[in-house]
Amino acid sequence: MENLSKPRPYYSISADQTLEILETSREGLSCDEALGRLNKLGKNILPKEKKFSRLMLFLNQFNSPLMFIIIGAAIASFFVGHLTDSFFIIFVILINTVVGFIQENKAEKTLEKLKKSAKFYCRVIREGRKKEILSEDLTLGDIVEIQSGDRVPADGRIISSQGLRIDESMLTGEWIGVEKNEEKLDENTEVNERSNSVFLGSIVEEGRALFIVAATGINTQLGEISKMIKKEKETMAPIQRKFMHLSRLMGVAIIISIAVFATINVFRGEDLRNVFITSIALIVSAVPAGLLPAITVILILGMRRLAKQKALVRKLNSNETMGSVTVICMDKTGTLTQGKMQVSHVLTGEKELLHHNGELSNIYHSDRLELHIKVLEIATLVNDAYIENPDDEFSRWIIRGRPTDRALLIAGANAGIQKDELEKPLSLLKEIPFNSDKKYAIHIYQTGKNQATIYFLGAPEIAIKRSGRMEINKKSEHLTSRKGRELINRVEELTNQGLRVLACGSKKISLDDLEKYSGDEWEKEINNLHLVGFIALKDPLRQDVSQSIKIAEKAGVRPVIVTGDHKNTASSIMKELGYEIDKAKILEGKDLELMSDKELEEKVGKVSIFARVLPIHKIRIIRAFQSRGEIVAMVGDGINDAPALKAADVGIAIGSGTDIAKGVSDIILLDNSFSVIVKAIEQGRLIVQNIRRVIIYLIADDFSELFLFFSSIALGLPFPLYPIQILWINLVEDGFPDIALTTEKDTRGLMQEKPRGLGEPILNRAYKKFMIAVFLVSGLAALGTFFFALKYFGDLEKTRTLIFALIAFDSLIFAFSVRSFKQSVFNSQVFSNKFLNGAVLISLAFLLAGIYFPPFQKLLQTIPLGISDWGIILGVSIIELFILEAFKFRFLIRSKK
Repeated sequence: MENLSKPRPYYSISADQTLEILETSREGLSCDEALGRLNKLGKNILPKEKKFSRLMLFLNQFNSPLMFIIIGAAIASFFVGHLTDSFFIIFVILINTVVGFIQENKAEKTLEKLKKSAKFYCRVIREGRKKEILSEDLTLGDIVEIQSGDRVPADGRIISSQGLRIDESMLTGEWIGVEKNEEKLDENTEVNERSNSVFLGSIVEEGRALFIVAATGINTQLGEISKMIKKEKETMAPIQRKFMHLSRLMGVAIIISIAVFATINVFRGEDLRNVFITSIALIVSAVPAGLLPAITVILILGMRRLAKQKALVRKLNSNETMGSVTVICMDKTGTLTQGKMQVSHVLTGEKELLHHNGELSNIYHSDRLELHIKVLEIATLVNDAYIENPDDEFSRWIIRGRPTDRALLIAGANAGIQKDELEKPLSLLKEIPFNSDKKYAIHIYQTGKNQATIYFLGAPEIAIKRSGRMEINKKSEHLTSRKGRELINRVEELTNQGLRVLACGSKKISLDDLEKYSGDEWEKEINNLHLVGFIALKDPLRQDVSQSIKIAEKAGVRPVIVTGDHKNTASSIMKELGYEIDKAKILEGKDLELMSDKELEEKVGKVSIFARVLPIHKIRIIRAFQSRGEIVAMVGDGINDAPALKAADVGIAIGSGTDIAKGVSDIILLDNSFSVIVKAIEQGRLIVQNIRRVIIYLIADDFSELFLFFSSIALGLPFPLYPIQILWINLVEDGFPDIALTTEKDTRGLMQEKPRGLGEPILNRAYKKFMIAVFLVSGLAALGTFFFALKYFGDLEKTRTLIFALIAFDSLIFAFSVRSFKQSVFNSQVFSNKFLNGAVLISLAFLLAGIYFPPFQKLLQTIPLGISDWGIILGVSIIELFILEAFKFRFLIRSKK
């Protein structure tokens, strides 16, 4: 039994050998044998995952240095008796934790969807009889029958087939159905080239077949993909990596600073309790408690903005990560293209007509296009597609049938051809539906009293073989003529570009000649056809793709095609987009298979198209890019894309894609538009800018208070603020303006910048210089004011109230300065953010209440300030603003220009 379950290359041996190895026959297994194998080998299902602990997932949300610091701030607040601040911080922690838990709890649901996609009924032959069973009860050696419309219930080796064509797009990404047969193949044949094999989950487009079950459950190709999904760990988002680093630095800096502060003051003989309370208050002030909720709000607002652009963000961190993306790996089908067939060319001996910008419309009465009309008429007549609601507007038509037939019917309708009108004077006598063995379809209509016309639609090579002549410039010429050869060469060109080409022909025959044949003998009459022309079909480009790719490239993002399609198809798509791709920049799956990970890492930087790739290849490609320091977004729609979507830094699923792809993705494009990806990159960069604004606003101001305290100690001055005043300032700063700064929407110039490198911190050198300038200017201004006011007034309580008001007031003014890092605060739009205006007014009200409202005066130990005192505060704040604007111009505005 173990021998049976051993994986073998059944595609490389004959059907009879496969039957022998799997110890079965064309009559199928006996019911007892099938039951025995099922008990030994297990059901045809994907294995159930061990239930993970939701409690552990919830607790894992606390596992970050920044979270530890904020928890420390809450504990510190509790110890100094600031219960409101303590409870506020705890509330923020819980909200953030719940959001993270909800956003990241998806792996089990994804696996459940995989299992559901693999469970359905199928027809099996056992003991020579056909019966219907659940697909999960299939076992190795079963003989299964499939036909048009069926879902394949297991992986298997075909033993007989008739015109079988299977849609394997969910596994390979190829939009055209794959023709299947029972012929044995070379042992080195890739999975997506195995024309004698069928795979679990794929759909039968047409034809019928019998196959031997060769793999079930986890051993199928779908099972291999599910194993890759489970095995593939989600990468840590750049924002997570940056904050881990920033948190550690902040934690070390704060702890060392406060320890030094406490030690110095103890040795100075300060009251131990006073030193402890002040140190704790400084910790609370130095830790930017408002940073975490502000960043969460920034990400949520970014998510909402993208939702308006028809993109659903499933994971908040992916918002920011999109701004750092350097490479977009995308499948061709459904991403660059529309994922459907459309007539692209109509070729005759007279002219090549392109379907572009509605050029096929209204050609019915155009000069020199009679042959093109005839080609489209034949394609409309030899067609099994139909319109359910022909009386509705064209845009609302519901068309049923095979993808090819639907495309041909639409092309005819675009040209003004109505099938019902064509068929009115005709009578259908015989028909041969299209199948992959014959590679053609035929409809015979009675077109006269004793006359019939054979209409042919099929593969060009069949039509050319069965035709002698074609009409060129209203003359019948041989196909070997110059014009005939040119046309045939053009057809080969289009085929090599990955287009599907069909030939249209006709032949008149008398009814008497037709009736003398019995059965299918009349098919002999399709020789000596009159070739009318050719129709080429393709998966058309999305309208916005070309411009969007150019915008992405200008922003320093490199697009790369990763597809299961043929390299010629992918190359022709890129050519249509305006890119000539050199052969050296194309890598096929079979070549990738021979490379080590190191060799692939060196190669990916030069490759623009990866063709004929499998799911495992896609993961290797993404990892190779990531090893080079790239931040990778993967765009896909099929089950075959799911492992790569999960492995990428950002997984983007197409809205029309499979549930599995959407389940592991970070972002879902609801309208399948590539332009939304560009919008997501832009929003990601805006998010980074808003995070920078909040970080600089909070940290620079918070650390300036540390500078003030250390400098006061160095100069032998008393503590410049009471602990409770420090906490009140912290509430004024962190409470409202920092949240208001998260609402900034200015994206000007963001898509002209290069993406941040993997190792580049959130605050690069220019931003750090500016933050240090803010830290020093604000600290020196407060220190100077404290020193001179204390000397001038000789009143410590009044001086402390003045410094309390100054630090809070200048932080509110500074909020307007950090609104933009690209222009000066002195502009007509300075007050255009209504949220910030309101936040500053509310914070100002809190500040004034702390100085003039008696209960708060007592709590904060403040005294009322006069007009002259406010003149000092306003004057110092304006001087600060001018100096900081000069530094902003020097470090940020000028350097960007």
